[in-house]
Parts: sequence; C-alpha cells; structure tokens
Amino acid sequence: MQAFVNARYEYHWAPLLGCLVGQLSSLGAAQPSHLIGAVTGISYQPPQDAELPALLENGLAALGIKPHITEQSLPNRLQRFRARRRIRSELRAGRPVTAYGVGVSAFGPAWGLITGCDDERRAWRRDGPMTDQVSPWLPESEFDASPALILITARRNSEPPADRIAQAAKRAFTTSVGRARRHLLDQTQLLDSDIEIEPQRFAHDAQTLAANWGEAATFWASFPDDELTPIAQQMAVTLSRYATLFPYPMGGQPNVPGVRSAAAHILAEAANVVGGSPTERPTGR
Repeated sequence: MQAFVNARYEYHWAPLLGCLVGQLSSLGAAQPSHLIGAVTGISYQPPQDAELPALLENGLAALGIKPHITEQSLPNRLQRFRARRRIRSELRAGRPVTAYGVGVSAFGPAWGLITGCDDERRAWRRDGPMTDQVSPWLPESEFDASPALILITARRNSEPPADRIAQAAKRAFTTSVGRARRHLLDQTQLLDSDIEIEPQRFAHDAQTLAANWGEAATFWASFPDDELTPIAQQMAVTLSRYATLFPYPMGGQPNVPGVRSAAAHILAEAANVVGGSPTERPTGR
C-alpha cells in the first residue's frame, strides 16, 4: 500500500497544537492555534506534550470536529495491529493522523502528523518537529517499538457555533487552572532547591509556558470575559518576564542563584494570579 495526504505540521512550541492546526486545516476546518489551544485546554496546561489533555474531545467537538482518540500504554501486538489498520484507513480516506512519538525533538519523542504510508519502505511518512532535519520517514519497526500509543483521528462534523466555542474555552480554563497552578508551584520549589537544572530543556519549557498563555490572552481578548480575560492577560505578561530569563536555545543561567530566585518569585506571582495566594515556598537555597 502507498497512500499520502496533503497535510502539514505547523511549528508551535507545543507540538500537539502544531499537529492539530495541520490536521484541522487538511479537513477544511482550519482554525488558528490560539483558538484550538483555548478550547482544548492545551494553552493552560504545563508544557508536557506526552500528557493528552482530558478536554481534547470536548474542545474539538466545539470546533465542529468529531475526534477519535486511542490512548494506550505498553500496547500489545493486537492493539498495534489495530492502530496500524486504523491509520491506513484514515490515509485512504485522505485524512492525516496525529500521533505521539511520530515527531522528534531535541529532547526525545514528540507529537507528529502521519501523512502517508509506504509498505515497500516499511515506513510511515511523517511531519512534525525536526522531521526535516532528521527524516520525514519513520520505520514501522520504530513505530511498533514505542511504549506509548496515542492516536488522534478526526473528521469534520459541523460548523462550530460561536457560543459553543466560548463555552468550551471557559470549561477548559476552569478545569485546567488547578493543574496549571500546581505546575507553577512545583517549578517554584525546583528553583528554590539545590537541584541542578539542564538549561536547554528548562528554557524550552519556559518558552512553551509563556507562548501558550500568550495565545490564551489572544483568545480571551477576542471572546471577552469579565473574569477570565484579565487573568489570561496578566498571566501572559507575567510569564513573558519569566521567559526572558531563559532564552532558547542558549538556556540562560538557571543554576545561578540570583536568576533562580528572580524566576521563582515570578512563578509565585503567576500562581497567585490563577489561584489566590500561593503556598509558602521552601527556602532551601
């Protein structure tokens, strides 16, 4: 079998969002990343793309998309066979598939788009972070060896009503904000500790966090809400200050005490914005 679809990954600090932008565009249901991120909750989540937001199905449905999500850990041979069969079915129908572990990043597996299949090569055609630098082909043996199997297939269902988009985004915000605050406090404790930090990865996560909340502010400026718009805007400003401390790819100096202290105070301020007074930070440094 050979099957290829016209779909392109759009670069984004959060690769899952870049895949969804490309996937929806290929279905004729294009939406900007800030809107997709707001309704699915990705814009408010910590920058750990291996964790699929629980609100993804509800958010995509609000955009007139009917998704089907397969999420398995340590899949067996039968589950992998069914996944390969489903991917081939989608490709035959002219639809790409978003999958975790298809893209590659400087820090390991990432989300990517499966845009084709070539059985003679025994490989999938992929598009995602760094695939141009590495290879647009993923050997099927590598796909089969992945310990996680997360697939997102989607098809266009209806035209999204504007009021449903705002409702889904508000639900995603209120559901995600607790986890977002816990992440900010966890990072604050890390900075207050004596644990050595790897600069480049830390900088990438800092930039992702700031970029996602910047897009959240863009969304809530377009869909004004008396409570959520000011929060999103203040978070975007606060986290942009945080991101300037850790430029990517240089990484900044996250192991210098003065930098760590400044960053910890900014994150504590951000945690206060999304959830009241933050818990007292440890003073390990």
